[in-house]
Amino acid sequence: MYGETLRKICLKKGLTQKEVYENIISKSYAVEFEKGKHQISTYILLEILQNLSIEIDEFLFIANNYNMNEKTYYDYTYSKLANKHDIEGLEDLLKTLKSREGRLNDIRIAEVRSRLRILRNFRDNGVYDTNVILQEDRQTILTYLIERESWTLQEIKLFANTLDLLDNESIFILFKRVSRVLEYYADLEKGKEIYCALIINLLEYTFKKKQYDYTEILLIQLDLLSSNYKEFFYRTVYNFFEGLLVMKKLDQEKGRAIAENMLDIMKKLNQEPLAKLYALLLI
Repeated sequence: MYGETLRKICLKKGLTQKEVYENIISKSYAVEFEKGKHQISTYILLEILQNLSIEIDEFLFIANNYNMNEKTYYDYTYSKLANKHDIEGLEDLLKTLKSREGRLNDIRIAEVRSRLRILRNFRDNGVYDTNVILQEDRQTILTYLIERESWTLQEIKLFANTLDLLDNESIFILFKRVSRVLEYYADLEKGKEIYCALIINLLEYTFKKKQYDYTEILLIQLDLLSSNYKEFFYRTVYNFFEGLLVMKKLDQEKGRAIAENMLDIMKKLNQEPLAKLYALLLI
């Protein structure tokens, strides 16, 4: 499959076999590889992709007929539905997950079901309360995170997404663990995205706990990570929490004006659910 995909890419880019395979594999081997009759190692594939100026993620996406793999599809779908507070969409996603098996799928079920219970309660009562989730779901997520001694982006993302579901002691323990690896991912685009999401959720957590000194430290980290124009959303959240701190530490009226201005921006950018959730912090 990969050989056939490489051949199609070469043809579309107008590249010769010599340009793509020279000094990596022989011409005869390349011909058979493109026919699907030979296999190559991951190391060799990465060398070939360098000649094509294609990242491995993009190549796998193309090889999968321009479709996301299961993990990427779940991450994308869950994030979109949860951020939009799309309860009906999350219910459909939960039904799909319940038809599958596996440890990772059990984690996803716990994550989606927990978010659903929180959002339903928020819709019906106007209160964001994580106590409505099932204890078994909380334990499923916590056990998975605790058991993983070495974390990659998968675990960091899960921790960021479920931080508000965990107890204080567990958050402290897990944050110490994630702090060891975050610096390695800060320069990776996907890593920075997850890092920023984690900091934003920690900002909300520490502010609710009235741990304003920690909130201030986290704001400094978010400030450093969101200097690029592509991090515009993170800058908006940064300014919102900065306004909250000004409210609590310096000038309540001035701080509220800053925070409310950021909420207005979120609404204009079609982020009404998030703005509605953050507005609770002004009460």
